[in-house]
Amino acid sequence: MQITFSQAVSTGPVRLFQLTVVAMVLLVLVFDGMDAQALGLVVPSIIAEWGVDRAEFGTSLTASLLGAGIGALLGGWLGDRFGRVNMLFASALFFGVTTMASSQAETMGTLAALRLLGGLGFGAAGPNGLALASEWTPERFRTYVIALLSVGTPAGATVAAGIAPFLLEDFGWRGLFAIFGGASILIGFLALLLVRETPSWLLAKGREDAANRTARRIFGQEIELLPEPAGSTGAPGAAGKRIGLFHRDHTRLTLGVAVAFSACTAIVYGVTLWGVVLFTSRGFTQAQAIGVIFWAGLMSVAGALAGGPVVRILGSRRTMAACSVITFAAVAILFLIVEHLSAAPDGAALAAVYVLAGLVGGVVSLGISTIYAMMALGYPVSCRSTGIGLGMLLGRIGGIAMALSGGYLLNWGGTSVLPFFGVMAACALAVSSSAWIIDRHIAPARV
Repeated sequence: MQITFSQAVSTGPVRLFQLTVVAMVLLVLVFDGMDAQALGLVVPSIIAEWGVDRAEFGTSLTASLLGAGIGALLGGWLGDRFGRVNMLFASALFFGVTTMASSQAETMGTLAALRLLGGLGFGAAGPNGLALASEWTPERFRTYVIALLSVGTPAGATVAAGIAPFLLEDFGWRGLFAIFGGASILIGFLALLLVRETPSWLLAKGREDAANRTARRIFGQEIELLPEPAGSTGAPGAAGKRIGLFHRDHTRLTLGVAVAFSACTAIVYGVTLWGVVLFTSRGFTQAQAIGVIFWAGLMSVAGALAGGPVVRILGSRRTMAACSVITFAAVAILFLIVEHLSAAPDGAALAAVYVLAGLVGGVVSLGISTIYAMMALGYPVSCRSTGIGLGMLLGRIGGIAMALSGGYLLNWGGTSVLPFFGVMAACALAVSSSAWIIDRHIAPARV
């Protein structure tokens, strides 16, 4: 039987191997998020040990994001050329090793250099994992799988925040880095062992025998795979004109993704990287501040998971507009509460901060999940990893800016947190502009 790989995937039942691919990609992204979040959770501990100012951490936090941006584009490009499985393994190995090495850092310069290198691995995992899992997934479940995988990084940050107090108490910040890094390396080897490259990628590289062997092993049928229409502007298997990533047809998608993703990451990293520093400076204990970050991360997981059904109901344009309005309101109210704290928060204030931080985390992650879906379904098969990687690179601009400037914004305000929250509110409004820039929105499902 002659059939394309995308047709074979979409017409048959979901097999254990396909579920394994999604699970392994999700695990790699979870550990990616844990390692990326680690430094933001231990800043107070390092300040106490090294006696440095909080603003000095802007360089180290920015280095990780800068490396992740470069790694997303470079890793996506390498994945399209040398295999998504190979790059998924390489990314986990790389960020695991550098996270372990960070446990031995003695200066801010060394820590910044290691976080920059680790960022290359953080960034490369996303585009390769998303492309790999989406191609192994039937079309009818693809949007839901993308939403699930977008949970990976925030879920990792949530897990890290949840276990960090216990690890810090028993092993210190150095032990936390060593444990996170070592576990990431093990997960990388497990992914290499269990996951296989998609036959469509093998066919595109001229490896017909390998593609057919893989397909027959997974689908259990004597099938002969036909090549996918490379570079199609439609879904995999659709016939269309062949265009590259930088063709003008992709300009509005790429620009809109850059604006929305950049604004969302600025808000996310404002909360996750500077949240502990912000809240401890307003009277929270370190455990309370980490608890807020943990709750925000937990809600971000729920928000990302909601991406699939919400986009099916509202479509991506309305979803992005709603995310913008709700996030702006939550940031404004959170500012009013934190601004007027003059001592340790009472129970009501602490509960309000938890709720609002969770709302910000959940709604912004819903927006990010929607952006991932638009990229994965908007870019053609032949440049999907590179397209997702480019979007993630452009999206890192806001996160890098917030990581670099967060400490200075907090210092600039003196006793006020207005500069910090003002920037986050502006970013929330910026998300709405992408709803009209992007010309490849996902339409609401017809009931």
